[in-house]
Amino acid sequence: MENSISKTTICNNFSRNANYYDDNNDVQNEAARMLIKRLPVCKAGTILEIGCGTGNYTQLLRDAFRKSRIEAIDISDAMIKLAEKKLSDGNTVFWTADAETAEFNRKFDLVTSNAVFHWLGDLESMSGKLKDLIKEDGAVTFSIFGPKTFLELKKSIMAVAGKDVPMTADNFYDKEKIGLIFRKHFKDVRVTERIMTETYPSLTDLLRKVKYSGTRGRGAGLGKLWSPGFIKKIENKYMECFGTVEATYQIFFCEAFR
Repeated sequence: MENSISKTTICNNFSRNANYYDDNNDVQNEAARMLIKRLPVCKAGTILEIGCGTGNYTQLLRDAFRKSRIEAIDISDAMIKLAEKKLSDGNTVFWTADAETAEFNRKFDLVTSNAVFHWLGDLESMSGKLKDLIKEDGAVTFSIFGPKTFLELKKSIMAVAGKDVPMTADNFYDKEKIGLIFRKHFKDVRVTERIMTETYPSLTDLLRKVKYSGTRGRGAGLGKLWSPGFIKKIENKYMECFGTVEATYQIFFCEAFR
């Protein structure tokens, strides 16, 4: 299954809202803290981080692997510029690149990524590339959003619209599929699930968080229907169904070893 969201859309979403990202990425930061605890205990001399964003997970990597050389890439140049302001030590290198098309002339002890791989165009092809990117005793670790993300929003929108509404998360991989993909290339693969839920004062607050954290993808494809009146109807349906405006984030943590 290939992601139907264009890389241009993804890049534009993150670049346009880069300056607001750090104020709206609570879930991504929590996923980063959980991911860092799952990293293998090893002497990772060289680390590649894919999709570094504004550098929050990069900082955790730097704290955990103080002597390692970290290369951190992101498709958004605006994100890279913000990350460089946070980490300026000579052993951390940032550069703008699409991991799926970038060419690497070296291998790494660890390749890792937080809350990014659900945006890849083709996770199956990327898994093979990841195997080639790590050394013989290396590891790949990442977190990735699952298809149940924003399930309450989808249900509420569909109830008001009166039809099936495609959501970005519909394209995300489930736990079984992630395991199948990576077991084609790695001998030891572990995938665990974590459900996180956030509650918001209003639907407008939730939509603002979705927009500024970059998780909107292509949106719900409703175009001009997104009027204040339509949003209010969705919020009312939210309250009717769930008693509050909440959002589920389904997150998978994957560890893969050669």
